[in-house]
Amino acid sequence: MSGMLKLSVQNLLRHRTRSFLTMLGIAAAVGVLFSVFSFNRGFEEGLAKEMQATGLHFMVAPSGCAHEVAALVLHGAVTPNYLDTGVLEEIKNADGVSLATPILVAQLPNPDQQRIDLIYGVETDLLPEIKPGWEITGEIPNGTHEILLGYNVAEHADIKPGAEFSYPNMDTVFTVSGIIGQTSSQDDAFVYMPIATAQDLMDRPNGATAIGAKVDTPERLGTIINNLEEQVPGIQIVTMGQVMNSVANVAASAKSLSLAIALVALIIGAVGVMNSILMAVFERSQEIGMMRAIGASRWNIFQIIMKETTILTIVGGVAGIAVAMLGARLIESFVRQIMPFVPTGDMLRFDLGLALACVAFALVVGLLAGLYPAWKASRINPIEAIKG
Repeated sequence: MSGMLKLSVQNLLRHRTRSFLTMLGIAAAVGVLFSVFSFNRGFEEGLAKEMQATGLHFMVAPSGCAHEVAALVLHGAVTPNYLDTGVLEEIKNADGVSLATPILVAQLPNPDQQRIDLIYGVETDLLPEIKPGWEITGEIPNGTHEILLGYNVAEHADIKPGAEFSYPNMDTVFTVSGIIGQTSSQDDAFVYMPIATAQDLMDRPNGATAIGAKVDTPERLGTIINNLEEQVPGIQIVTMGQVMNSVANVAASAKSLSLAIALVALIIGAVGVMNSILMAVFERSQEIGMMRAIGASRWNIFQIIMKETTILTIVGGVAGIAVAMLGARLIESFVRQIMPFVPTGDMLRFDLGLALACVAFALVVGLLAGLYPAWKASRINPIEAIKG
């Protein structure tokens, strides 16, 4: 350790509480900054992954809030409104539609396993086209009493293909025809069954939460949707692109607000650095004057002060990244409670490049804040300082 760097460290340790509080301000700002950018990156990646996993071009749902439809499309959210599957034939027969299937999403209590299962009724013979990326151990359900389990459901109850599956207070006994390989998406949490079976269980004859559809020519998607909306009143058609835009707009608003808070916190932290270093300069004016009297140049004094600023900022920045990662699960839990939709998976992940960029940005701001105290220290007159 060089002499000037060692002296800078010693100077900071003289006032540990003040140095700690200054670093704490920098740590809070950098932690928020890193969390915002990391969450946004994870959000975009998770959203793109879930959009790809849907395997559909658009969804027909009851009229309602766009965010509710987004949650329905991506997470299979349970909604209070239902479609009559009578509109299915109109959608299937529409020009350009290659596939259409009713989807019924519902919750079914499972007291034996101490959980509530998410039921996903669908025309099971179309699953290979709707979910082409699935790897299934076993077979896709063929009979009305056969079901397909998501990875998490099967793993939780240690169920294998061929096992029987039932619910208390229900006479129906299902056979698990297959289990979906882990997808790390919402698909892992569902119990899939034929749409007619789900309708019987939920006492919703001809009811559907939504109708999913694919088209022959994606380039004609806009025209096909416009024609459908004219032909079938009382429905809401949402494309995957619209879902992404709707969710992305919510995320962008939250990001802008969080980023503004982070920048304000960083400015406050920079002011704290300036105040801390400036106070140290005033307290050590006689010491600095003595150093100047025995041969230290103004540049030497300037360097010492700037090194103190650098240490405060870098240590505070690294601490902020560490705290953000340690509290990642807590931050994600909080965000999921306040945002209408967040993709599955970990949103906050450590990224070395992003961490270095956040610390570097904080360092630049900190160095700018340290320029005035360093200049002030270098201008101290040794004779006047020694006289006191």
